[in-house]
Amino acid sequence: MTIGFALQLIETTAVVVGVVFGLVQLRQLRNQREVQAGLELLGPLQTSESAEALLLLHSLPDDLSGDELRQRLGSNFKAVFATLALLESLGPLVARGHVPIGMFAEFYRGPTLLCWRKVRRYVEEQRELGWPSLFEWLQWLAERMQERLPPSGDLPAYEQFKSWKRSSDFSKLQM
Repeated sequence: MTIGFALQLIETTAVVVGVVFGLVQLRQLRNQREVQAGLELLGPLQTSESAEALLLLHSLPDDLSGDELRQRLGSNFKAVFATLALLESLGPLVARGHVPIGMFAEFYRGPTLLCWRKVRRYVEEQRELGWPSLFEWLQWLAERMQERLPPSGDLPAYEQFKSWKRSSDFSKLQM
């Protein structure tokens, strides 16, 4: 082995190690970004106003007309509308990949499906009256959440993760 060949081998090894290190750093950066996005995702919908709006929606029958929805919600209609708008604003972030859809589903699959079920008819009425893009992203998110449900239905986390022991079990136990 000549000195030139040995130096080329060392140089090549250094480049390969540098590329591998860079790829590992990129993966860590991506994971950090997902964790940060998840924490930021919690904020806007983890308020007492949003919780109250979701409870109000939950207590209503599905597919109320716009008039029935306004009548039953009364002065709370604005708070419910604001919560729907928060979910709406998350749609483009999910679609662009800024918030992974799996992470969104873990946090808000249930509330998204609930909201859409309760206000679908109202939204369709408003679209017919000239607001065609009303809650378009909420609908899109609800459809994506519905597609992600297993054929047997939604399994609550306390059942799905019953055998969880450590964080490495999470991906193995996901649906």
